[in-house]
Amino acid sequence: MDSTEGLRSIDSEHTLRQAHTREEMDAILDVIWAANYTPYEPFAQLFFPVLGFQPSDRDDSIAESKERFWNFHQSDSGSNWYYVEYVPTGKAVGCAQWEVRLENPFPNGPPNLTAPWWPNGEHREFCELILNQVYKPRAHWMTRPHLALNWMAVHPAHRRRGVGSLLMQVGIQRADQLNLEAWMEASVMGKPVYEKFGFRSLFKMAFDTEKNNASDQWHKMEHEMTPQPFFVMWRPKQGSWEEVIQGVTRKVDMPWVRGIEQNMG
Repeated sequence: MDSTEGLRSIDSEHTLRQAHTREEMDAILDVIWAANYTPYEPFAQLFFPVLGFQPSDRDDSIAESKERFWNFHQSDSGSNWYYVEYVPTGKAVGCAQWEVRLENPFPNGPPNLTAPWWPNGEHREFCELILNQVYKPRAHWMTRPHLALNWMAVHPAHRRRGVGSLLMQVGIQRADQLNLEAWMEASVMGKPVYEKFGFRSLFKMAFDTEKNNASDQWHKMEHEMTPQPFFVMWRPKQGSWEEVIQGVTRKVDMPWVRGIEQNMG
């Protein structure tokens, strides 16, 4: 079944599409760049470093990120990118990546995430420190089939028009079709939107960037590049926070007590 069925538009000017081509992915990256600089989001700097001060340096960074995201998408069968097109211009104005994991994505335990888009040195070390902290709860607790929202962005000029809700609906519909849990790491700005779709915050997590004998450069990165604390959010199967077992209704088990569940029933 097409997961976008019944969700293709919020009005006559906005249409939901799933990305399949390099051209579509490039347009998605343009949205992400615009969204994360209005307002400025330090987390974006970790993924999209501009290694210089000239306009051409920014152009080079955008080009590198488009190549990288396209390669990641092609190499991952569970990657699903959706975008909302503004019909009058034909341009993408919002996007989201929903990962579909039909089996344990961490059979060998938490991965060691690397950031090769940074040159070797303290900047790469700092970025990898942050990324591995973000991913740690997911890798420990989401060892069952699930959907995960990795990216969500709406162009500043198209916010508060239902674009984000449309991108959320397509993921939630897919999760319910497959009877899967859903997971995300949310910013303060995104948290209220996600709560409307049945997600709840499990806890709020801040970043630990302390380093023995840290250099001046490290302290500068801590000041400029440390993201705001984020919320670990989870949605049970079908969005139900209660379950009936042997005729007794009780709250669902939290992710950290559920264990590994390989069946999707």
